[in-house]
Amino acid sequence: MENTRHYDNEMLFLRAEVSKMLSLVLESFELAVKSLEDVDTFIADKVIAGDDAIDDLNRQIEETVYMIVARYSPQSKDLRYAMTMVKFANNLERIADLSCNIAEMTKDIYEKNIKINLIKDIKRMFGICLQMIKDTYEAFGGRNIKLAIEVWRRDNDIDNLEKIVNSSVIDGICNDQFDKRLAILYILLARDLERIADHSTNLCEEIIYIETGKDIDEFI
Repeated sequence: MENTRHYDNEMLFLRAEVSKMLSLVLESFELAVKSLEDVDTFIADKVIAGDDAIDDLNRQIEETVYMIVARYSPQSKDLRYAMTMVKFANNLERIADLSCNIAEMTKDIYEKNIKINLIKDIKRMFGICLQMIKDTYEAFGGRNIKLAIEVWRRDNDIDNLEKIVNSSVIDGICNDQFDKRLAILYILLARDLERIADHSTNLCEEIIYIETGKDIDEFI
């Protein structure tokens, strides 16, 4: 009984740490977007500085999982849950890295004195990605399979918008009034946002697997 209580406490701690990491990653992305929209290097530096805490938390989650497996030898669903938390945390860490990329773009824009007016399709990508991360956070906290599936489906919207952005850049290059430095910026930004959406869908797949033991293909 004592061993079971300790195990339950360790699992609760693990879930709380993952929830904390999700919250930090969400905040990092929100700040990165704001830094770019406002060309605010102070906010950009805050995003970059905060990445160390997210990396540390990722390592701590991995160590906690390996300790739980070694100490308690969980079986079936409990083992699946614990090991999936490692992949979950790794996906979160990648979203944080991509948020740092956006923050670095802010600093580059400021240093090169580039006048930026984000095109509407990139703004739409910002909004969709932000909501995907928020809803992933809610789906994880509420063990909400239906919401996780809904978030997973939104990845198609991001993929389509990336194509539109790339097409717009090609058209813009042919316009003499278009700052050619923005071309690379928009393409890299759309790529990073598409990757953030991919990692969000990975998280939702993990949520579904944690709660049901099934792949998402069985639900769509």
